[in-house]
Amino acid sequence: MSEIDYLNIMVLATMFILGAVLGSFACCQAWRWRYLVHKNKSLGQWSVCLHCGKQIHWYDNIPIISWLVLGGKCRYCREKIGIADFLSEISMGVAFLMLSWAHLIPVIDNWDVLARDPQQLGLQLASFILTLIMLVVLVILAVYDAKWGELPLVLLLLAVNIGVVILVLKLISTRLDGGGAIPELLNAALGALILAGTCFLIYKVSHERLMGGGDWILALALALALADWWLALWTIFLANLLGDLIALPGAMKKGNHVVHFGPFLVSAFVIVLVLGNALPLLLKGIM
Repeated sequence: MSEIDYLNIMVLATMFILGAVLGSFACCQAWRWRYLVHKNKSLGQWSVCLHCGKQIHWYDNIPIISWLVLGGKCRYCREKIGIADFLSEISMGVAFLMLSWAHLIPVIDNWDVLARDPQQLGLQLASFILTLIMLVVLVILAVYDAKWGELPLVLLLLAVNIGVVILVLKLISTRLDGGGAIPELLNAALGALILAGTCFLIYKVSHERLMGGGDWILALALALALADWWLALWTIFLANLLGDLIALPGAMKKGNHVVHFGPFLVSAFVIVLVLGNALPLLLKGIM
């Protein structure tokens, strides 16, 4: 292996660990938000077992590893911790790894060339970092929606604001490359219409059975960050496909016909972000 290969492996491993840590943080924050808003109660500064109230020590709070070692149970009362914590850690770790592979590794591989234009390099890195920050907010929303069927408005608005900043960075980058900002802005607007508009229409037509009122705001945040109508189209397609395959059969079997759509929107968003940048690279390598 070359030195650059070792560097890439180290970067990807580090990003997986960082993602797992932030996935644990996101799940914890979802619970904290729930207790604060609905029970007017704070869980305190440190992580605690929600069953026995004992503080969870650092060695029982290592993402992924501690859950597996303890068998998904509290060390003290042996009550189940819940698989949501484990899944959020795994999924965020994988998401950070794949996003880094698709967006960060190409920057590292072409660092000498990109460094000649520090403004563009700075914009690319800033956009990537903001996307990771946005993903943490999105996972909090996804966990909250999956467990309680709600999407807190404050977090939705935070995601929308981050999406706006990412869009602005992309418009500035386009201008620096000599492109027109207006066509790119129209492209992003069309993407918002496709993604958020479709979710709003389903929300209205289904009377909140297939989508809630917050789903279209979440979709708006995703569309702004994607800033591309084609990627937005793929996101709504994949989100609906995942929902139909995973959630809808169970909902129909139970007879409630209610689907919490937020987690599928977030999952589709990550898939599209990865494939939207990685597929051209893979096709170029094959050809």
